[in-house]
Amino acid sequence: MRIDDDNQKRYKIGWLEVAAVICILLAVLASKANAARVKDMATLEGISEQQLVGYGLVVGLAGTGDGANTQFTIQSVANMLQKMGIVVNPQDMRLRNVAAVMVTATLPAFVKPGKKIDVSISSMGDARSLEGGTLLMAPLQGSDGEYYAQAQGSVNLGGISARSGKNSFKKGHALSGTLPNGAVVYKEIESANLKTGELRWVLSDPDFTSAVEMANAINQIFPNSAMAQDASTISVNVPESMRNDYMSFIARAESAEFNPNTNARVVLNEKTGTVVSGSNVQISEIAVSHGSITVQVANTQTAAAVTPLLAQTAMMNNQQINVQEPRTETRVMPSVNNAGQLAQALNSLGVSPRDIISIFQAIKKAGALHAELVVM
Repeated sequence: MRIDDDNQKRYKIGWLEVAAVICILLAVLASKANAARVKDMATLEGISEQQLVGYGLVVGLAGTGDGANTQFTIQSVANMLQKMGIVVNPQDMRLRNVAAVMVTATLPAFVKPGKKIDVSISSMGDARSLEGGTLLMAPLQGSDGEYYAQAQGSVNLGGISARSGKNSFKKGHALSGTLPNGAVVYKEIESANLKTGELRWVLSDPDFTSAVEMANAINQIFPNSAMAQDASTISVNVPESMRNDYMSFIARAESAEFNPNTNARVVLNEKTGTVVSGSNVQISEIAVSHGSITVQVANTQTAAAVTPLLAQTAMMNNQQINVQEPRTETRVMPSVNNAGQLAQALNSLGVSPRDIISIFQAIKKAGALHAELVVM
């Protein structure tokens, strides 16, 4: 009996150890699942992209370009032809195959001359469509007035527009488009000198907890090197042994993983009816009463006699209006602790996304929504 008892105790102790190991592994996996790299959450101070803008002409349009009232398009074409040795009178020009556009692009840091970047174009005048057009050479300049790139090429649209007489067809937006790899870079952005004794990372979403967690993650790789200065800035001292190889230091530091902490937030888009909530959103127990009125308008045609003697009939429209007001129910929503429970509770009400937006706003006013409400 004593031997069996010892075996049972060992068996129980063995299972307790296995259970403890499993709990530790699950905790580690859960923390890794929410972990993010430094390079995904922050950027090095002094390294930024440059917004570029320019003016250009799109040619080759099938009569859908700017009209005679758009004087700057006519003047631009006249100036361009004059530079090519062709002198014309702008008042004699009648253009419908040319459109004036604004050209925009984003130049990332460290992009060398000769590389290509994407550009976007948008119509400035009264053009109907940019379909089939080609952008002529358009220099792109930054906020400092310097020219960094030059764009040219065929325009890709996300829409189509056509017209024949009084009939027209339009799908998507045909007055703006893109040129993938449409601009050639010929000047690099001047970035700050990174080869100093101190580097500073700036969080994309400032948060005190995230800043401290990020500093601790870097300190695990390079002990006593990082310190959070405020909610968005983490200062890192480069060790003496790494100052001959800054690139390796930056690569190892930005690969450190930490768990970012963000405020509970619910984002509502009234235009599209989109509702997005984070995992930390909480709602206290509250009673929700929601009702809506549905109005249906239908046209039906009936035959009516015009002249009884000639037995002629004409079709008349009868408009029927049906107003329905469903029975309003009051339901008690239980308190929720995460986005999954929140979605399940709202879906149980059987309301549309646009109605959910109104409910969210009312719950926030009632003080039951413990999260930031952002309406786009």
